[in-house]
Amino acid sequence: MEPADGIRKFGFRRWYERQLVESHCYLVTCFLCFVVVLACIEGFSFRAEGWEPFMRLTVMIAGSALGAWALGRYKVMLDLAEYTAEQSTCTDCGTYGALEVSGVRVLARERAEEGRREEGEGKLIGVRCRRCGHEWTIQ
Repeated sequence: MEPADGIRKFGFRRWYERQLVESHCYLVTCFLCFVVVLACIEGFSFRAEGWEPFMRLTVMIAGSALGAWALGRYKVMLDLAEYTAEQSTCTDCGTYGALEVSGVRVLARERAEEGRREEGEGKLIGVRCRRCGHEWTIQ
């Protein structure tokens, strides 16, 4: 869900809280994958009979891939939440998080080497303070 949609639907504080909870669920997933991979490494042996060595190897590879993806997702979500939170204080009255979305504008950046515009490279979220009505943008 885009930040503007989430803030519009839940309000900034609930959106921020949900981002933190969801990102930390990814961190827990990464930790659990790490535990599974270590458990498989401990019991791994090519001398075991049947499919056991190949199954352990498959679980180790899948657990490593899932853990790496979950860690990356955790970092991206946490960075987005923190970056947005840093910009959510009204400069006029100093109120934190009491804002509503007034509009979204897509930044278009031109590629000089190709001479074309690319849409969606950045978004500005127009917000308004619920307390004093001051408007500003969050990037």
